[in-house]
Amino acid sequence: MIAVDGLHVDLDGNAVLHDVELAVPPGRIVGLVGPNGAGKSTLLRTIAGLHRPSRGRVLLAGRPVHARKPQELARDVAYLPQDIALPFPFTAYQVTLMGRHPHLGRFARESAADHRTAQRAMAATGTAHLAGRSVATLSGGERQLVLLAKALAQDAPVLLADEPVSALDLRHQLDVLRLLRGCAGAGRTVLVVLHDLNLAARYCTELALLSGGRVIACGPPATVLTPDHLATAYGVGAVVRPDDVTGSLTVTALENP
Repeated sequence: MIAVDGLHVDLDGNAVLHDVELAVPPGRIVGLVGPNGAGKSTLLRTIAGLHRPSRGRVLLAGRPVHARKPQELARDVAYLPQDIALPFPFTAYQVTLMGRHPHLGRFARESAADHRTAQRAMAATGTAHLAGRSVATLSGGERQLVLLAKALAQDAPVLLADEPVSALDLRHQLDVLRLLRGCAGAGRTVLVVLHDLNLAARYCTELALLSGGRVIACGPPATVLTPDHLATAYGVGAVVRPDDVTGSLTVTALENP
């Protein structure tokens, strides 16, 4: 579904991504991991069509992302940023319903089916009880869940999520990652930026480890989260072992001497 080919991205005269190669087929949830400033969010925004490559290309189902019209692209790619400015006192339901806009014709109003899709998205994210609340009154975590509901309501085959659990408590982190994994299981292509390596190893089918604007390892968590790769990316030693309860990998960072 997504193919990133020789991607270079410059922002404000600075090279941020260098020769990135990445292929993500349908039905996978791929975690973008790596240290701060590695280029994870820039890669996600470029795939979403928000940054234009200086070289290389991003293909979506074989077609260049940056050759598509915005509304057409929005029908195929739902992008959940770390945060989004909502200067007007929209209700949580109104924000969720905005996810249906790419599917509407000019001057068209939302149909009963659009409302049902928005309601299902709020139910899936546990935000139905917030429907009538102004987003200005929500906590950071509640706001993050409503924005996820908006992205789900978009009903696009590709879902890009930038740190979707950063403001959430432990239970909601697990709920959201289980939901994203379910989206992949239903055939969507999911690309998610995560900082928690243990959650990434537990919920993602593959990982792409970025460092210095390059993908230095890509594949199943066991092949990416190795002490050597982690030392290269993060500059710290680490112990990597299976968790006794979940069976997924756990990473314990070691203090430098």
